[in-house]
Amino acid sequence: MDITTFDTLSRTMATSQTRRSALRGLVAGAASLVAGGVLLSADDTAAKRRGGKGGKGTKLQPGERCQRDSQCTKGYICEVPVNGSNSDEYCSGGQGAVCGAPNEDGDDTAPFCAVGFSCTATGARYTCQANPDED
Repeated sequence: MDITTFDTLSRTMATSQTRRSALRGLVAGAASLVAGGVLLSADDTAAKRRGGKGGKGTKLQPGERCQRDSQCTKGYICEVPVNGSNSDEYCSGGQGAVCGAPNEDGDDTAPFCAVGFSCTATGARYTCQANPDED
């Protein structure tokens, strides 16, 4: 910025504002800073929920909606669960993940395996095991 422009700008700023308008500008600036901080905090919270940047390693639990495998806790993948009726993806059991024992009717219970896996008794607990390819 050249000297003439700087002088003109500083003279305009010094003469055109009253104390009241300057105070109003300061209050508006402070309000903007507070609102910006709140929005950044909301973005950080949303990122934690999604498991993206901003989160501190918080992983989604089985049955929570996801977008990527990396968002889910260890052993779970982001896929449609066996009881899913559409293409919504949730953290579902992959190979060896713990799954819920079947109920009295033989239906799977939470946590559910991903499509392509079945909940199988292995010792004293149930785990997701890959279904053999059906031809």
